[in-house]
Amino acid sequence: MKKYVAVLIFLLFSLYACSGEDAQKEKDKEASAAGEEVAQEQEGEGSLTLSELSEVDPSRSGMKKQAGGILMEKFSTEQELEMDVEEFISQNEQEITDYLQKTTEQTQNPKELVQAITHLLGTPNYAETIETAEDFQPDFADPDLPSAEKSKNTEGKHAEGRGKAILLLDASSSMLLSVDGKVKMDIAKEAVQQFAEVIGQENDVSLVVYGHKGSESQSDKTLSCEGIEEVYPLDTYNAKEFGAALNEFQSKGWTPLAGAIDKAAEMSKDLEGEITLYIVSDGVETCDGDPVESADSFVTKNEFRQVNIIGFNVDKDAEEQLKAVSEAGNGEYFAADNAEEFTETIQYEWLPSSGDLAWAFTKAPGPWEILDEYNLYDEERDKIKALIQIEDERYGEAISILRENEMISSEAINELNGIISGNYTARMDELSEMRAEKIDEIDSIADEIKQQVDEWKEDMEKKKEERGDVW
Repeated sequence: MKKYVAVLIFLLFSLYACSGEDAQKEKDKEASAAGEEVAQEQEGEGSLTLSELSEVDPSRSGMKKQAGGILMEKFSTEQELEMDVEEFISQNEQEITDYLQKTTEQTQNPKELVQAITHLLGTPNYAETIETAEDFQPDFADPDLPSAEKSKNTEGKHAEGRGKAILLLDASSSMLLSVDGKVKMDIAKEAVQQFAEVIGQENDVSLVVYGHKGSESQSDKTLSCEGIEEVYPLDTYNAKEFGAALNEFQSKGWTPLAGAIDKAAEMSKDLEGEITLYIVSDGVETCDGDPVESADSFVTKNEFRQVNIIGFNVDKDAEEQLKAVSEAGNGEYFAADNAEEFTETIQYEWLPSSGDLAWAFTKAPGPWEILDEYNLYDEERDKIKALIQIEDERYGEAISILRENEMISSEAINELNGIISGNYTARMDELSEMRAEKIDEIDSIADEIKQQVDEWKEDMEKKKEERGDVW
């Protein structure tokens, strides 16, 4: 029995020893597999020869054409930028060594060795990153430069984010008087319709009329002073419906200017954003209200509200009151003494104030905005720079392997270093040139916007001068 046990132990030991040897052989086989794959580029069916390797071109176009090295082709830009070169070389050292050994057996020419090293370790990500940097465009906001000549707006539903313009039209009995042979009210209605078409391009519009109820008699005062009516509800401008609203009333009674402003305040109490009153009046308050107080109340605690007034053929007392109302409402007063002036004034009432024009330069990109775009571009350019540096580190490690294993002479090492260093410098010079071109492009776009703003400002100042604005 002991003899059989001894034999069994011997057999088990033998089998264990053999299995250990087989395992070691399998590990060796796996370790050399990658090296054999690299070597296959130089030996065997379908392999590349040195004469088939691409010239190394460090220019921008050359970088974009560079194919990835056989150990790098699966690396994305993000993966390569995060690469630990020392760890990468350590993991692939045997494959790189085998590749370089077989290469140097074929050639000792430094130029050809650079081609071979690039074929092994060159980045595949130059094209993507360079094209992204080339396509970079500054994201300057389009300047808001409203023109006096607007294209007709497509009628539709309430547009979110639009301003609100409430037109208050005085229809008191004084508007029945004539100017230049034409009734004031008729002139006003025609001009108000034209103005609504212009202001309605960027604002929802409402029309409130006052003084159109009752008569100018004392007995009708209460009826007239309380008869303030929104004849065109706040909405997008519709020429047909707005025109019909203007034809619904005639001039008749008293002048409840304060009440009309209060009516607009009540209408807009739950609204947000920019709300502007445009009041067309030819006289003073006659319903015992305080329009200055009403205007002040309308804009209190709301920087986006404003009261503008067009005084049509008014006397000195009326003008003083209307000016005071516009000042209390953070707005402007415009005088029109005749039909022609009134039409021109109300058509261009929405022109920017002199204060707005003084700050018009802020509509163009400022130095900090331009600098921000430089920095955003540099973020893209720096990716290319990092790829160049990481690639150069890999090339340096390959040269170290050549030196340590004495695969080529010291003279060839020096020449190889010189070529790779020269290519590195040439690539960095290309980056500097790219940046200079892009900075010029960004500056040019900023200058174009500034020129647009300057031309707009000049045009608006000219129109205001023609209109006789002093504000």
